[in-house]
Amino acid sequence: MGGVAVVTDNSAGIPDELVAELGIRIVPVDVLVDDVALTAGVSIDVAEAVKDGKKVTTSRPTPDAFVKVFESLARDGYEQIVVVTLSSKLSGTFDSAVIAARTSPIPVTVLDSRSIGLGLGFSVINAARTSQTGSSITQILEVVERSIASSQVFFYVNTLEYLKRGGRISPTSALLGTALSVKPIMTVVDGEVVLKEKVRTKAKALAELVNLAVQCARTCDPALIGLQYFGDRSLVDHCALMLAEQLPDVDLLISEVSPVIGVHAGPGLVGISVARGASKRIET
Repeated sequence: MGGVAVVTDNSAGIPDELVAELGIRIVPVDVLVDDVALTAGVSIDVAEAVKDGKKVTTSRPTPDAFVKVFESLARDGYEQIVVVTLSSKLSGTFDSAVIAARTSPIPVTVLDSRSIGLGLGFSVINAARTSQTGSSITQILEVVERSIASSQVFFYVNTLEYLKRGGRISPTSALLGTALSVKPIMTVVDGEVVLKEKVRTKAKALAELVNLAVQCARTCDPALIGLQYFGDRSLVDHCALMLAEQLPDVDLLISEVSPVIGVHAGPGLVGISVARGASKRIET
């Protein structure tokens, strides 16, 4: 077969049909409900489990999980592998991939997306699309680096409590948001989740999410915009309509956020990711 394989973790939230179309290999970050890991094929509404107060946590992939994927790709005839992971400041997934790369039967380059959700996902999609054109490893890495540099992620959460519980923001930041009874808009800066803005109502928060995305999209050509939700899709559909009015020629990719991200943000999450695309269209 030859060529360059693209690998990521399931926190990217790339829809299954797009994963299959682009030949992306996924290494799972485990979700544990009441200390029991969800295995493949088990159906459970993780958002409801979080709402119900069950103990829901995540666990990074082991280096061995990556090694098995690398060995499988080598057997399939690939010559090189590019791995793009969620932010190393939020998970040990990047470290596991780096360790696994040392014993891979074929060369592996591991990149830290410094992002989450489709902020990571678009870098992976761009890499896979570029690989499918027969591009060199150097060209693919250049595309990924440009995508990472252009990526912006903004998301609304009902409460900062879940981010505080998971250690994704400081208790002081969470207390500030709760004390002021605000609707927080978060962003990712250099791989870390930070509070960007505080607004008073959910409607204003969604309008500001769209405004931020439109501003970013106008600096990217072509622009890729992804919308993600956890539990309730209706708010994302509302944002999609507002985006379509302002950016009628931009493709929108809508998916449910991976439970790996959702458990740390909580039900009601609405996220918008923007990045520079490697091609004019995303077909799903």
